[in-house]
Amino acid sequence: MKVLCTGSFDPITVGHYDYISRLAALFDGVVVAVSTNTEKRYMFSAEERERFVKQAFSRFENVLVVSDSGWAADLAAKYGADLIVKGIRCGLDLEYEDVIFAANKAINGVETLYIPASPEMRLISSTAVREMIKHGKDYRPFIPDGVVIESRKDV
Repeated sequence: MKVLCTGSFDPITVGHYDYISRLAALFDGVVVAVSTNTEKRYMFSAEERERFVKQAFSRFENVLVVSDSGWAADLAAKYGADLIVKGIRCGLDLEYEDVIFAANKAINGVETLYIPASPEMRLISSTAVREMIKHGKDYRPFIPDGVVIESRKDV
């Protein structure tokens, strides 16, 4: 069985890495779609974000990283995924994702599976990592090993 994970990964965190590597252990294939939402403002380009995720999962044979935007259910069909999987850190994540799940189910019939964040990962977010980067703090403990983020002069 193959699953799809979507996200902006701006940047990828150890929390993302934790839940996606757990999925890689459970499923035959994991497609990670690095998406761009035109409503959001990003610190990193789509190409940089895709590179970060590829660096994080370079040793995983069953993880395919793509840069692709669009409706998650359409991406699931495009890449042959049987399920969409979303990581959930808190109740707010669940409320947000539940609305999207209902739309995906109604429009394309695809199921969504929620996977809870590991307890030690629940407070880690891309937003916090971006703030650390902006303020010159050591963000490296919060991104996966192997991910190289060049210093930024434009933040």
